[in-house]
Amino acid sequence: MAYQAKLKGGQTITLENQGDQTIIRVSSDGQRQSSSVTTGEWTMAPTLFQATSGAVVEIHTGAGSVYFQIGDGQLHSLHEAPDVEDAQHLGLETVAAGTGQSEMKPMAKMEPMKPMKPM
Repeated sequence: MAYQAKLKGGQTITLENQGDQTIIRVSSDGQRQSSSVTTGEWTMAPTLFQATSGAVVEIHTGAGSVYFQIGDGQLHSLHEAPDVEDAQHLGLETVAAGTGQSEMKPMAKMEPMKPMKPM
């Protein structure tokens, strides 16, 4: 299972836990960045906040919480809990693992061209 949300600026974030790995995908305008970080297994769904400096992701693991910040197209690991008191809590929707909206959709079927008339 994965989680997905829309961020400020039209970006889409998808969070997925595969064993000890957390995969974070951020997509915008057809471009997509993906990072895999060793966090440990999640004990509950992640928490997402929109702060003035960017989006903050809190991953809950058996060893405690791990934090990441997404801003200016960059993903940063935070060494301590950020101040999210004034941040907006963003809801995450569940999506099938590996099938977030950031995935490219197949092209629509094209109709065959009609033969050209002789000149």
